[in-house]
Amino acid sequence: MPQNSAASSDPDSSPGANENTITAAAPGRICLFGEHQDYLGLPVIAMAVDRDFRIEFTPNESTRVFTIHTPDLPDRPPQQLDIAAAAPRSDDDYCWGIGQTLLEEGFTFECGGDAIFRSNIPFRAGCSSSSAMSAAWMRLLIEIGEHPQRDDYIQDPERVAYLVYKGEKEKFQGAGGMMDQYSCYLGGLLYVYPAGYPGAPPVAESRSYGVEMLDLPDMSGVILIDSGQPKDTQGILASVGDRARSAVESAAQNLQGFSLPTIPLDQYTAAQTAVPEPARTIVRDHLINRDLCQEGIAMLRSGRPDPQRLGAMLNEEHRILSQTLGIATPLIDEIQQICNDAGALGGKINGSGGGGTLFCYAPEPEMHKKVTETLVDRGIRHFPVVKSDGARILPG
Repeated sequence: MPQNSAASSDPDSSPGANENTITAAAPGRICLFGEHQDYLGLPVIAMAVDRDFRIEFTPNESTRVFTIHTPDLPDRPPQQLDIAAAAPRSDDDYCWGIGQTLLEEGFTFECGGDAIFRSNIPFRAGCSSSSAMSAAWMRLLIEIGEHPQRDDYIQDPERVAYLVYKGEKEKFQGAGGMMDQYSCYLGGLLYVYPAGYPGAPPVAESRSYGVEMLDLPDMSGVILIDSGQPKDTQGILASVGDRARSAVESAAQNLQGFSLPTIPLDQYTAAQTAVPEPARTIVRDHLINRDLCQEGIAMLRSGRPDPQRLGAMLNEEHRILSQTLGIATPLIDEIQQICNDAGALGGKINGSGGGGTLFCYAPEPEMHKKVTETLVDRGIRHFPVVKSDGARILPG
């Protein structure tokens, strides 16, 4: 678990809330389409879900140090954090990175205090629990910090979502794209795409990524499933990403005019024998994944997704992630098949892979009931999830 993150219980030993306590929250997320694509300059479709990371903060004017309590980890003593320190306490001290980013933006902080970290997001499971922590911490620091244009930051969440990325990834040279930070800070159902991507809305000049919020009133029937297998997010992202980038480079060297964002799949398929294996198959399936994402965005923009087709698309993406990229595990493949056999229309592994979560799509009530009963009978941990708001300050 990253420095200072936690994962769900009720403490007796941590400081209690009082009338000065401020609570910030941010959601976890699932990736519908475009998994393992954003670091290749391709878009993704993600949805924030109603599993939250929450931080209860009580200010203490006598100190500028933050004391972070993790009651979900009873063996871990309170941790001291000075966001103005010259160096992080560890190579995943994202709370320091977020604080440093805001200091660089010109924020000042007159006091520290006690912060209680709690979460009901599956940990190390592909649901972005770390980014949810970073997003909640960012929203809290903006709330308590001083800045001449502080309200501008509050009113421009897309700007702040990039700062979450900067504090979590750029400060630590982390692998991966911006999907997690944008999803957890902005919330909702969103299409995240690089500036200049064909057919995507224009992006502000100062930003390298754009976000389109999809106004789909209902995305019900999603069941998040925890395999119980922990994963190494950065390790998986680095190894799979390196293989993918190498495959794309091989295609570019062997096919004149090759461009991953724009080459039609049938054109690549006709010429693919010029690309040696395994790069040939990796590139082909990334193109299929790319096209699934584009079909998905068109379907979701319409506001009338076809459940049967949506389920089939999720199954096809899972095939790519499992068989070609190798990020699933035998257990995750087995659970995905169990859900489909029980009536789910489709499903896929969620997140970087190597363990963690998957989700299935069972939009009809009877279908949802049968899948849930099957998971209960087999003792498989699961959570029905719906679309959630992004980082926010909760009512007092």
